[in-house]
Amino acid sequence: MRPFVKLLTNVEDLKLACQQGFSLVEELVALSVVSLGLVLLVAMIGTGTKGVTSTIDKVTAEDLAGSQLELVKGSAYHANPTSAPYPTAAVPTPYAVGMTVQYWTAPSGPFTSSVRNDGLQKITVTVTRNGTQILQVEDYKVDR
Repeated sequence: MRPFVKLLTNVEDLKLACQQGFSLVEELVALSVVSLGLVLLVAMIGTGTKGVTSTIDKVTAEDLAGSQLELVKGSAYHANPTSAPYPTAAVPTPYAVGMTVQYWTAPSGPFTSSVRNDGLQKITVTVTRNGTQILQVEDYKVDR
């Protein structure tokens, strides 16, 4: 028998002899691939969150503007809304609703901000969130 050769007679010795480990380079490549995947996942979550927040703002702004216009259109015509203002809708905390009224200059003139009573008003509702404008809607109020 040769002195440097060991005979593998038992099953455990055979299993140990056939096993090979991963090299350091293979482990580093696997770790970098997993890390890149996690970074991309976190970036997607951030982008998705911004998109959902923007959509919520737009839907809320449309609801608030619609509510404000319904209140104005449902109330009686005010010839001078600066002295007798139209009703305003209740607004949640980070949002604000602004309303401006312009008056039609009869018979064919443009709308003006000077108070007139020619029977037609252009109502502009602006919805903002923390000072940033989200939506602006215009509609008309007629003296009937």
